[in-house]
Amino acid sequence: MIHKRIQPESFDFGMPAVEIIGATSRGLDKTAMVKRASVFDDVLGDLEKKADHTYLHVITTGAGEYYGANLNGDYFNESEAEFAFPEPKPGISKMAKLDGGLKKYHDETYSKEAKVYQEHKSNEMAGDKPSGAIKYARYNDKMHRGELIIEVDTKSWEPRLNKKANGENIYLSMGCRVARDICSTCGNVAKTLAEHCDHFTKHKGELNKHGSRNFVINDAPHFYDISGVDVPADRIAFVLSKVASAEPGADLTAARYALGTRRPMLLTKAAAILGKLAEMEKEIAAQVAEEYMENNGEFKDDPEEKKMLVIKVKGYPADEVIDSTIRKGILLTPDVLFSILGNEEGCENLKGLPIGCCGDLGTILRDLIASPTCNEELLDGSFDTRCPVDISLDSILESFVGGLSCKPAPMGIKSIRVIISGPVQKEQKQDKKASVQLCKEATDALRSTYARYLVSFAERNDKATWENALRKLAYYNKDA
Repeated sequence: MIHKRIQPESFDFGMPAVEIIGATSRGLDKTAMVKRASVFDDVLGDLEKKADHTYLHVITTGAGEYYGANLNGDYFNESEAEFAFPEPKPGISKMAKLDGGLKKYHDETYSKEAKVYQEHKSNEMAGDKPSGAIKYARYNDKMHRGELIIEVDTKSWEPRLNKKANGENIYLSMGCRVARDICSTCGNVAKTLAEHCDHFTKHKGELNKHGSRNFVINDAPHFYDISGVDVPADRIAFVLSKVASAEPGADLTAARYALGTRRPMLLTKAAAILGKLAEMEKEIAAQVAEEYMENNGEFKDDPEEKKMLVIKVKGYPADEVIDSTIRKGILLTPDVLFSILGNEEGCENLKGLPIGCCGDLGTILRDLIASPTCNEELLDGSFDTRCPVDISLDSILESFVGGLSCKPAPMGIKSIRVIISGPVQKEQKQDKKASVQLCKEATDALRSTYARYLVSFAERNDKATWENALRKLAYYNKDA
């Protein structure tokens, strides 16, 4: 048996997955939901509204034939069908007959098995209690997706409901179990996570040589839990709050992947950017190893200016700061990035990380490509958030553009002369002692996090800015 957590946001429905249903004196407001929840037209007006309860319309799962696999590589077929494997493994037939999929199992399992919880705390034997109920579950044939009407306790859901009232999203996560899933490429049948084949564990979401993507098919899903979940301002920051105290052997990558519901850039796009950056990284590392820059301060940030930036942005959410600095081409070196994340509540120990916390940055991008969890990292969207421009924050960061931005215009103001020469006397290095000692697992988690940040930085900037950023990082690495 495999247990999965599926986020509605991992499908592209073209609209928020959750909306509050308004109420009138006669019941729920049918007219306000006429387009979005038309599959419930016959029951909305008659559903009695309980006092102290709120009603939500939820789009749960999209049929794979129309929406494809979700960001986690899970594919839910709509109904019984024949499926052809492009390269079946020995002993596997070319064609397989799939079970009934969403049409067969969505409504039945939600109606009979599922309850509404908070943060997947669904062990009622241990004292966990539901905070709501499934009122209706229906598969929308016209839109090819599963939908629910759920009833939640207004008091316990108040923080989430307030967010929705302020224009933010409510995030949900669905508990789902399958007796087995099937690899779309080779037909491998996995009954446990350990039985997944390399197509899924190492190349999930990638285009294979046959022109199709690698994913797993869930043709008999049983949905037993739908939970409200909290998404930190930056889910990586949430996990990295545990880095400082991590013990050797800690599975930080698994923890990072198990959280959050961001909508990252397409995996294929992220992978293409990573590949280009890795090639550029290799070239620049070779150049910096030999060159002497007479005015090498051009590619070295002023430490005092970096400290001042961290101080100035302390009162702003980390995701807004990171989004704004990326737009302005300001590359945050690891010490600055993790200090900014350290401003978030519960992540204060990130401020004590040593300058060399990510190890050798000269190979950080190539190491991510070689990592067996590369896809999971690229599927993360923590640094891809687009935030509305905060005028006061924008004004603060504008004062740092001249000294810290990697965009060609500000960097081109000064004269840069690169001279191939012999070794020169190095400047006295900064004190790298820190109160935090990191195990290998912690350093690896930081490296993967920073590499993913570089991909997001590159996606929002041009090639010249990438090159300046990687050159700056190479000099930072020499001094670390």
